[in-house]
Amino acid sequence: MMHGLLRVPVAALLISGGAADLSAGPLAPINCLIEPQETVRLSTPVAGIVAAVHVDRGDSVEAGDVVAELDATLETIALSIAEARAGNMARIEGAEARMAFLQAQVTRNRQLAARNAISAAVVTESEMELEIARQDLIDARLSRDLAEIEVVQARAVLEQKTLRAPIDGVIVERLLSRGEYRDTQAHIATIARLDLLRVEAFAPLDYFDALAVGDAVTIRPEAPIGGAWPATITIMDRVFDAATATFGLRMVLENPDLALPAGVRCEVHFDGAAGAATAEAPR
Repeated sequence: MMHGLLRVPVAALLISGGAADLSAGPLAPINCLIEPQETVRLSTPVAGIVAAVHVDRGDSVEAGDVVAELDATLETIALSIAEARAGNMARIEGAEARMAFLQAQVTRNRQLAARNAISAAVVTESEMELEIARQDLIDARLSRDLAEIEVVQARAVLEQKTLRAPIDGVIVERLLSRGEYRDTQAHIATIARLDLLRVEAFAPLDYFDALAVGDAVTIRPEAPIGGAWPATITIMDRVFDAATATFGLRMVLENPDLALPAGVRCEVHFDGAAGAATAEAPR
């Protein structure tokens, strides 16, 4: 789409001989298009019924803001069950009490065996019961650790029912309403990042030697927006388009107050950039 928008005006800058004489002064402006730096199509990792929508088209959101929620009744119940299991200390406390009792019993039996009041077999048996109680306590603690992990898992499953904005931006498209069913193949909303804008353009090949990544340029949007906006070249394509004798340029334009909208045609002005001699071959 960009090719059709930009190449016809750019081609007008080229002389029929295939090269423009740019050595006489600054580079002539070229057409461009202002686009969002990022566009995210927000989807859900799980299917479900939409329970609530918290945004509409045109709303500004920050990363982490809740955009929508799916019905999470079952997931909430599962989390409550997991938390109840993780909070149950009865098995551990019972195993600790039994182990303390058997430890005292072993101590007494050893004292009695030292005075030949009981046989060594009785001591061995009590020691075996103590070891079994110790293993039961280890198993009870492991079960509680697993229950705590199940709580983390249940919370993660529940969190999947909440759709959050991954970036700061503006809602440009909302495709859901309360009560609708959404599966994992359909996206919910589209968020565009506008605090940083991307400017795309195609420049004649003769401009290549006169420009470099990091150069400052001025972006002049078309009416009714107007104005002059500073930008910086971030990408210069190194694969040229032979059919139109152009190469792609990308610039970044800071827009912290969101004063400049995206989707606007513009011109790139190369302030102070002088053209290279026509005899000089492109790098």
